[in-house]
Amino acid sequence: MFSKIKNLVQKNKWWTALIVIALIILAIIILNKKKVSPIESVTAEKHNIIEEVSATGNVKPLSNLDLSFETGGQVSQVSVAIGDKVYKGERLASLSNSDLVAAVEQAKAGLKIAQANLSSLKNGSTPEQIAVNESQVQKASSDLIGAEINLINSIKDSYTKSDDAVRNYTDMMIQSPRSPNPTLQFQTDAQLQSNITSERATIEGLLTAWEISSENLAINSDLNSAVNTADSNLTVIQNYLQNLAFAINKLGANSSLSQTTINLWKTNVSTVRANIDLSLNNLSVAINQYQSAFSSLDVAKSQLTLTKTGATSDQLLVQEATVEQAQANLDAMESKLDKSIITSPINGVVTNVNAKIGQIMQPGISAVSVISFGEYDVESYIPEADIAKIKIGDTATTTLDAYGSDTFFPTSVIKIDPGETIIESVPTYKVTLKFASSSDSRIKSGMTANLDILTGQANGVLAVPSRSVYSIDVKKYVQLINPTDPTKTIETEIETGMKGIDGYVEIISGLKDGDKIAASTNI
Repeated sequence: MFSKIKNLVQKNKWWTALIVIALIILAIIILNKKKVSPIESVTAEKHNIIEEVSATGNVKPLSNLDLSFETGGQVSQVSVAIGDKVYKGERLASLSNSDLVAAVEQAKAGLKIAQANLSSLKNGSTPEQIAVNESQVQKASSDLIGAEINLINSIKDSYTKSDDAVRNYTDMMIQSPRSPNPTLQFQTDAQLQSNITSERATIEGLLTAWEISSENLAINSDLNSAVNTADSNLTVIQNYLQNLAFAINKLGANSSLSQTTINLWKTNVSTVRANIDLSLNNLSVAINQYQSAFSSLDVAKSQLTLTKTGATSDQLLVQEATVEQAQANLDAMESKLDKSIITSPINGVVTNVNAKIGQIMQPGISAVSVISFGEYDVESYIPEADIAKIKIGDTATTTLDAYGSDTFFPTSVIKIDPGETIIESVPTYKVTLKFASSSDSRIKSGMTANLDILTGQANGVLAVPSRSVYSIDVKKYVQLINPTDPTKTIETEIETGMKGIDGYVEIISGLKDGDKIAASTNI
């Protein structure tokens, strides 16, 4: 048999070759068909989408306040220490303010007098009321004398402090300080040196004249003129001491000037500047008391006249205005008193105390710091890629590193800063979240918070795995399985919506429920 086949092949070589080639081609086609298989696919179907933005942040107190006095003066009371819990309206510290307390009481008395006088005018006067008004005039006169004496003493004290500041504390820096041509004992800027020496020469004559005028002050003196002189002189000396401070702060130790001497000069100038500031404040208070007492006497005299003569409708209007004026005066005195006291504007905890009893505090310098107690929020910086998803009111699942990932503290977004903050060259936006519970004692300022902010949720929407979606320019596509040939795909444009935390993305248009698409974009 083999021999017959061999002979047949040898006789028909061309036909044999063609048959072999045909058999090879048929085998290749069969093998290729066996290798082609349907593309791995996923189905577009209804799905629940939960969209979140994850971020980290830090716990911050809701309020962090540095409290200061509105006026300068000597600290007389500090009622708290670091770590103390304080309540809204509680007094934390105060300046020496006995004079202001007295002024408030005097203003209250003036208001009562004005109100009583108005009532008397409306009801008609009696001998008893006339006697009361006469007594009020006498008291107002006595109060005015006391205010005048206090003002005179304040003016004299201003001179004493000024003389002490210049001639005892700072003249050690000046050569021939009382001569017409004083000079500095050190070198500084030419203009500053000229200002200091010129001012010192002026102050010498100023102090001499002021000493004479202050010694002659009495109740019958022209106090308005004396006040103007004192205020002007204190301002000149205040400027002189400020220039000295500028010059001394520029000094450095050398062979002819030791650091010990420089430090002494700095201390002296600082001390006397505080004394002059205190003198200006005391003078202002004394002036207010004097003006208030003067006004009260005028009111008492006018009321006595009205009581004796009876009131007309115009006089009633005048007295009503007097009551309003007395009320305004009381409000002003209470305002001055309030400025010498620091009270807590919030319920909180004291974090710092700079004020010390006996210390001269300048206005605007932090005396006590307070943070809110039990009221905290979380601040987080969200990259620009995610910020558009977040809105006010969004809730967040929050954990704190201190308590682990299994302990949750619900929060919600209460603020989104409109301006960017650049962090490592990336624009971010500060988002503030508030804790649902404001009384959780576990929460502490500075803790690290991990946030999962719920930015969107949709139930029963068409969705596919996000790995199946790809982008070309700004458009989104999927590879739709050809329903007639599952080995082939059709590139299909789609519109997407929310991207869920489980890797699914919402399909808004381009697909329908049940469509099959390539599971991966690597076709």
